[in-house]
Amino acid sequence: MSDGAILVTGAAGLIGYTVAARLQTSSRPVIGMDQVAPAEAYDFPFIAADLGDVHKLYQALDQGVGGVEGIIHCGAVSGPMLLLDNPRAIVESNIIGSANIFEAARQRNLRRVVYCSSTSAYGDHPPGLEICTEDTALNAVDVYGATKASGDILARAYAAQHGLDCVALRFSWVYGPRRRTDCLIRDLLRDALEGRPSQHAFGAGFARQYVYIEDVVDAAIAAYDSAELGRRAFNITGGGRASFSDITAAVRAALPAADIVNHGSAGADLDHAPMDLSAARDVLDWQPKWPLEAGVAAYAEWLRGHDF
Repeated sequence: MSDGAILVTGAAGLIGYTVAARLQTSSRPVIGMDQVAPAEAYDFPFIAADLGDVHKLYQALDQGVGGVEGIIHCGAVSGPMLLLDNPRAIVESNIIGSANIFEAARQRNLRRVVYCSSTSAYGDHPPGLEICTEDTALNAVDVYGATKASGDILARAYAAQHGLDCVALRFSWVYGPRRRTDCLIRDLLRDALEGRPSQHAFGAGFARQYVYIEDVVDAAIAAYDSAELGRRAFNITGGGRASFSDITAAVRAALPAADIVNHGSAGADLDHAPMDLSAARDVLDWQPKWPLEAGVAAYAEWLRGHDF
Protein backbone atom coordinates (compact mmCIF):
# COMPACT_ATOMS: atom_id res chain seq x y z
CA MET A 1 0.00 0.00 0.00
CA SER A 2 1.48 3.34 -1.03
CA ASP A 3 0.60 6.98 -0.38
CA GLY A 4 -0.75 8.03 -3.81
CA ALA A 5 -4.33 9.08 -4.37
CA ILE A 6 -6.98 6.56 -5.38
CA LEU A 7 -9.56 7.70 -7.93
CA VAL A 8 -13.00 6.25 -7.15
CA THR A 9 -15.43 6.49 -10.06
CA GLY A 10 -19.17 6.40 -9.45
CA ALA A 11 -18.57 8.25 -6.17
CA ALA A 12 -22.19 9.42 -5.96
CA GLY A 13 -23.48 5.84 -6.13
CA LEU A 14 -23.95 3.16 -3.50
CA ILE A 15 -20.62 1.37 -3.83
CA GLY A 16 -18.47 4.26 -5.01
CA TYR A 17 -19.63 6.66 -2.30
CA THR A 18 -19.11 4.11 0.45
CA VAL A 19 -15.66 3.14 -0.84
CA ALA A 20 -14.56 6.78 -1.09
CA ALA A 21 -15.94 7.62 2.35
CA ARG A 22 -14.19 4.61 3.89
CA LEU A 23 -10.87 5.57 2.31
CA GLN A 24 -11.29 9.17 3.51
CA THR A 25 -12.12 8.01 7.03
CA SER A 26 -8.97 5.86 6.95
CA SER A 27 -6.92 8.98 6.07
CA ARG A 28 -6.03 7.64 2.64
CA PRO A 29 -5.78 10.10 -0.28
CA VAL A 30 -8.91 9.66 -2.40
CA ILE A 31 -10.62 11.57 -5.20
CA GLY A 32 -14.24 10.91 -6.09
CA MET A 33 -15.60 11.25 -9.62
CA ASP A 34 -19.15 10.98 -10.95
CA GLN A 35 -21.59 12.79 -13.24
CA VAL A 36 -23.20 14.50 -10.25
CA ALA A 37 -22.04 15.20 -6.72
CA PRO A 38 -23.12 12.83 -3.94
CA ALA A 39 -26.46 13.70 -2.39
CA GLU A 40 -25.03 13.06 1.09
CA ALA A 41 -22.36 15.08 2.87
CA TYR A 42 -18.84 14.11 1.88
CA ASP A 43 -15.31 15.16 2.81
CA PHE A 44 -13.30 13.73 -0.08
CA PRO A 45 -12.26 15.84 -3.10
CA PHE A 46 -14.78 15.43 -5.92
CA ILE A 47 -14.73 15.98 -9.69
CA ALA A 48 -17.93 16.10 -11.74
CA ALA A 49 -17.22 14.20 -14.96
CA ASP A 50 -18.80 11.65 -17.25
CA LEU A 51 -16.86 8.47 -18.03
CA GLY A 52 -17.05 9.43 -21.69
CA ASP A 53 -15.21 12.72 -21.08
CA VAL A 54 -11.61 11.59 -21.47
CA HIS A 55 -10.25 15.12 -21.03
CA LYS A 56 -11.75 15.46 -17.56
CA LEU A 57 -10.67 11.91 -16.78
CA TYR A 58 -7.03 12.75 -17.46
CA GLN A 59 -7.41 15.96 -15.48
CA ALA A 60 -8.72 13.91 -12.58
CA LEU A 61 -5.64 11.68 -12.75
CA ASP A 62 -3.46 14.76 -12.23
CA GLN A 63 -5.20 15.78 -9.01
CA GLY A 64 -3.61 15.54 -5.59
CA VAL A 65 0.02 15.45 -4.56
CA GLY A 66 1.81 13.38 -7.18
CA GLY A 67 -1.42 12.57 -9.02
CA VAL A 68 -3.52 9.42 -8.90
CA GLU A 69 -1.78 6.08 -8.39
CA GLY A 70 -4.71 3.76 -9.07
CA ILE A 71 -8.45 3.48 -9.66
CA ILE A 72 -11.37 1.69 -8.03
CA HIS A 73 -13.84 1.79 -10.90
CA CYS A 74 -17.40 1.72 -9.54
CA GLY A 75 -18.92 4.06 -12.13
CA ALA A 76 -21.61 2.45 -14.28
CA VAL A 77 -25.27 2.06 -15.02
CA SER A 78 -25.71 -0.08 -11.95
CA GLY A 79 -28.30 -2.73 -12.57
CA PRO A 80 -30.43 -4.64 -15.09
CA MET A 81 -33.54 -2.74 -13.97
CA LEU A 82 -32.21 0.60 -15.26
CA LEU A 83 -32.52 2.16 -18.75
CA LEU A 84 -34.51 -0.73 -20.15
CA ASP A 85 -35.73 1.57 -22.94
CA ASN A 86 -32.21 2.86 -23.72
CA PRO A 87 -29.77 -0.06 -23.89
CA ARG A 88 -27.31 1.98 -25.94
CA ALA A 89 -26.78 4.27 -22.95
CA ILE A 90 -25.86 1.22 -20.85
CA VAL A 91 -23.32 0.17 -23.48
CA GLU A 92 -21.81 3.65 -23.68
CA SER A 93 -21.44 3.98 -19.92
CA ASN A 94 -20.40 0.47 -19.00
CA ILE A 95 -18.28 -0.57 -21.98
CA ILE A 96 -16.94 2.64 -23.52
CA GLY A 97 -16.61 4.27 -20.11
CA SER A 98 -14.68 1.30 -18.75
CA ALA A 99 -12.47 1.18 -21.84
CA ASN A 100 -11.62 4.84 -21.21
CA ILE A 101 -10.63 3.99 -17.64
CA PHE A 102 -8.40 1.07 -18.68
CA GLU A 103 -6.74 3.06 -21.44
CA ALA A 104 -6.08 6.05 -19.19
CA ALA A 105 -4.60 3.71 -16.57
CA ARG A 106 -2.38 2.14 -19.23
CA GLN A 107 -1.24 5.52 -20.51
CA ARG A 108 -0.39 6.71 -17.00
CA ASN A 109 1.11 3.39 -15.87
CA LEU A 110 -1.12 3.29 -12.79
CA ARG A 111 -0.58 0.80 -10.02
CA ARG A 112 -3.89 -1.06 -10.32
CA VAL A 113 -7.48 -0.81 -11.52
CA VAL A 114 -10.19 -2.58 -9.52
CA TYR A 115 -13.19 -3.05 -11.81
CA CYS A 116 -16.61 -3.53 -10.24
CA SER A 117 -18.16 -6.32 -12.29
CA SER A 118 -21.31 -8.29 -11.50
CA THR A 119 -22.54 -11.85 -11.18
CA SER A 120 -25.04 -10.81 -13.88
CA ALA A 121 -22.14 -11.41 -16.25
CA TYR A 122 -22.69 -15.14 -15.71
CA GLY A 123 -26.28 -15.03 -16.95
CA ASP A 124 -28.27 -18.19 -16.27
CA HIS A 125 -26.14 -21.10 -15.15
CA PRO A 126 -26.56 -24.42 -16.93
CA PRO A 127 -28.82 -26.92 -15.13
CA GLY A 128 -26.95 -29.09 -12.68
CA LEU A 129 -24.10 -26.68 -11.98
CA GLU A 130 -23.27 -27.24 -8.32
CA ILE A 131 -20.99 -24.29 -7.72
CA CYS A 132 -19.91 -21.25 -9.72
CA THR A 133 -16.18 -20.62 -9.77
CA GLU A 134 -14.53 -17.70 -11.52
CA ASP A 135 -13.78 -20.06 -14.42
CA THR A 136 -17.49 -20.61 -15.12
CA ALA A 137 -18.35 -19.18 -18.54
CA LEU A 138 -19.71 -15.64 -18.72
CA ASN A 139 -23.03 -16.03 -20.52
CA ALA A 140 -25.04 -12.86 -19.89
CA VAL A 141 -28.70 -12.84 -20.94
CA ASP A 142 -29.43 -9.10 -20.62
CA VAL A 143 -27.69 -5.98 -21.89
CA TYR A 144 -26.54 -4.93 -18.42
CA GLY A 145 -24.96 -8.32 -17.78
CA ALA A 146 -23.34 -8.27 -21.21
CA THR A 147 -21.76 -4.88 -20.52
CA LYS A 148 -20.38 -6.06 -17.18
CA ALA A 149 -19.01 -9.20 -18.83
CA SER A 150 -17.44 -7.02 -21.52
CA GLY A 151 -15.69 -4.86 -18.93
CA ASP A 152 -14.61 -7.97 -17.07
CA ILE A 153 -13.02 -9.41 -20.22
CA LEU A 154 -11.48 -6.05 -21.16
CA ALA A 155 -9.81 -5.91 -17.75
CA ARG A 156 -8.30 -9.36 -18.35
CA ALA A 157 -7.23 -8.42 -21.88
CA TYR A 158 -5.52 -5.20 -20.78
CA ALA A 159 -3.67 -7.21 -18.16
CA ALA A 160 -2.60 -9.92 -20.61
CA GLN A 161 -1.72 -7.73 -23.59
CA HIS A 162 -0.57 -4.49 -22.00
CA GLY A 163 0.55 -5.51 -18.54
CA LEU A 164 -2.01 -3.30 -16.81
CA ASP A 165 -2.75 -4.57 -13.32
CA CYS A 166 -6.54 -5.03 -13.50
CA VAL A 167 -8.81 -7.12 -11.31
CA ALA A 168 -12.58 -7.66 -11.65
CA LEU A 169 -14.85 -8.19 -8.64
CA ARG A 170 -18.10 -9.95 -9.53
CA PHE A 171 -20.55 -8.59 -6.97
CA SER A 172 -23.93 -10.18 -6.42
CA TRP A 173 -27.07 -8.31 -5.21
CA VAL A 174 -25.70 -5.48 -3.06
CA TYR A 175 -27.97 -4.11 -0.34
CA GLY A 176 -27.62 -1.67 2.50
CA PRO A 177 -27.51 2.05 3.38
CA ARG A 178 -27.69 4.56 0.50
CA ARG A 179 -29.05 2.19 -2.15
CA ARG A 180 -31.48 4.09 -4.37
CA THR A 181 -32.20 1.65 -7.20
CA ASP A 182 -34.68 -1.23 -6.87
CA CYS A 183 -34.05 -3.30 -3.75
CA LEU A 184 -36.42 -5.92 -2.37
CA ILE A 185 -34.92 -5.83 1.13
CA ARG A 186 -35.26 -2.04 1.34
CA ASP A 187 -38.87 -2.22 0.10
CA LEU A 188 -39.78 -4.82 2.73
CA LEU A 189 -38.10 -2.85 5.50
CA ARG A 190 -39.60 0.47 4.38
CA ASP A 191 -43.09 -1.04 4.24
CA ALA A 192 -42.69 -2.44 7.75
CA LEU A 193 -41.34 0.83 9.15
CA GLU A 194 -44.25 2.76 7.65
CA GLY A 195 -46.93 0.24 8.62
CA ARG A 196 -47.78 -1.00 5.12
CA PRO A 197 -48.28 -4.63 4.10
CA SER A 198 -45.83 -5.98 1.51
CA GLN A 199 -47.39 -7.89 -1.38
CA HIS A 200 -45.07 -9.80 -3.73
CA ALA A 201 -45.32 -12.60 -6.27
CA PHE A 202 -42.16 -14.65 -6.48
CA GLY A 203 -42.04 -18.25 -7.61
CA ALA A 204 -40.87 -21.17 -5.55
CA GLY A 205 -37.44 -21.10 -7.22
CA PHE A 206 -36.69 -17.52 -6.22
CA ALA A 207 -33.24 -17.12 -4.69
CA ARG A 208 -30.74 -14.28 -4.51
CA GLN A 209 -27.19 -14.22 -3.24
CA TYR A 210 -27.21 -10.92 -1.38
CA VAL A 211 -24.10 -9.15 -0.08
CA TYR A 212 -24.06 -6.28 2.41
CA ILE A 213 -22.46 -3.03 1.30
CA GLU A 214 -19.76 -3.08 4.00
CA ASP A 215 -18.56 -6.49 2.77
CA VAL A 216 -18.41 -5.10 -0.78
CA VAL A 217 -16.29 -2.16 0.36
CA ASP A 218 -13.98 -4.50 2.28
CA ALA A 219 -13.51 -6.57 -0.89
CA ALA A 220 -12.82 -3.57 -3.12
CA ILE A 221 -10.16 -2.18 -0.81
CA ALA A 222 -8.64 -5.62 -0.20
CA ALA A 223 -8.38 -6.14 -3.97
CA TYR A 224 -6.71 -2.76 -4.40
CA ASP A 225 -4.24 -3.34 -1.56
CA SER A 226 -3.34 -6.99 -2.23
CA ALA A 227 0.36 -7.32 -2.98
CA GLU A 228 -0.03 -10.28 -5.34
CA LEU A 229 -3.23 -11.25 -7.11
CA GLY A 230 -2.36 -14.24 -9.28
CA ARG A 231 -5.80 -14.14 -10.88
CA ARG A 232 -7.95 -11.49 -12.55
CA ALA A 233 -11.48 -12.07 -11.23
CA PHE A 234 -13.14 -12.86 -7.91
CA ASN A 235 -16.68 -13.75 -6.88
CA ILE A 236 -17.90 -11.48 -4.07
CA THR A 237 -21.19 -12.45 -2.43
CA GLY A 238 -22.65 -12.82 1.04
CA GLY A 239 -21.85 -16.51 1.08
CA GLY A 240 -25.28 -18.10 0.65
CA ARG A 241 -28.47 -18.28 -1.41
CA ALA A 242 -31.47 -16.57 0.23
CA SER A 243 -34.99 -17.69 -0.61
CA PHE A 244 -37.95 -15.36 -0.20
CA SER A 245 -38.65 -17.13 3.09
CA ASP A 246 -35.09 -16.48 4.27
CA ILE A 247 -35.38 -12.80 3.37
CA THR A 248 -38.76 -12.52 5.07
CA ALA A 249 -37.40 -14.17 8.23
CA ALA A 250 -34.50 -11.69 8.37
CA VAL A 251 -36.86 -8.73 7.94
CA ARG A 252 -39.21 -10.01 10.65
CA ALA A 253 -36.27 -10.59 12.99
CA ALA A 254 -35.42 -6.90 12.64
CA LEU A 255 -39.03 -5.63 12.50
CA PRO A 256 -41.43 -8.21 14.00
CA ALA A 257 -44.52 -6.29 12.87
CA ALA A 258 -43.63 -6.74 9.17
CA ASP A 259 -46.68 -7.94 7.22
CA ILE A 260 -45.34 -9.79 4.18
CA VAL A 261 -47.27 -11.93 1.71
CA ASN A 262 -45.76 -13.86 -1.19
CA HIS A 263 -48.33 -14.92 -3.76
CA GLY A 264 -45.72 -17.13 -5.39
CA SER A 265 -46.74 -16.86 -9.02
CA ALA A 266 -43.87 -15.11 -10.82
CA GLY A 267 -40.64 -16.67 -11.95
CA ALA A 268 -37.27 -16.46 -10.27
CA ASP A 269 -34.34 -14.19 -11.08
CA LEU A 270 -31.25 -15.40 -12.90
CA ASP A 271 -30.61 -19.00 -11.99
CA HIS A 272 -27.26 -18.87 -10.21
CA ALA A 273 -25.56 -21.78 -8.54
CA PRO A 274 -23.87 -20.99 -5.21
CA MET A 275 -20.83 -18.77 -5.79
CA ASP A 276 -17.43 -20.16 -4.87
CA LEU A 277 -15.69 -17.61 -2.63
CA SER A 278 -12.50 -19.58 -2.02
CA ALA A 279 -10.37 -17.47 -4.38
CA ALA A 280 -11.30 -14.25 -2.58
CA ARG A 281 -10.60 -15.92 0.74
CA ASP A 282 -7.24 -17.39 -0.28
CA VAL A 283 -5.88 -14.51 -2.38
CA LEU A 284 -7.51 -11.39 -0.94
CA ASP A 285 -7.90 -12.65 2.62
CA TRP A 286 -11.54 -11.62 2.30
CA GLN A 287 -14.72 -13.32 3.34
CA PRO A 288 -18.17 -11.91 4.13
CA LYS A 289 -18.61 -10.73 7.70
CA TRP A 290 -22.29 -9.79 7.48
CA PRO A 291 -24.79 -12.68 7.48
CA LEU A 292 -28.18 -11.77 6.05
CA GLU A 293 -29.92 -11.29 9.39
CA ALA A 294 -27.21 -8.95 10.70
CA GLY A 295 -27.10 -6.93 7.48
CA VAL A 296 -30.88 -6.56 7.35
CA ALA A 297 -30.97 -5.46 11.00
CA ALA A 298 -28.28 -2.82 10.39
CA TYR A 299 -30.08 -1.63 7.26
CA ALA A 300 -33.38 -1.36 9.13
CA GLU A 301 -31.74 0.78 11.79
CA TRP A 302 -30.20 3.06 9.16
CA LEU A 303 -33.53 3.45 7.34
CA ARG A 304 -35.18 4.74 10.51
CA GLY A 305 -33.33 8.01 10.03
CA HIS A 306 -33.25 8.23 6.23
CA ASP A 307 -35.84 8.43 3.48
CA PHE A 308 -34.18 6.23 0.81
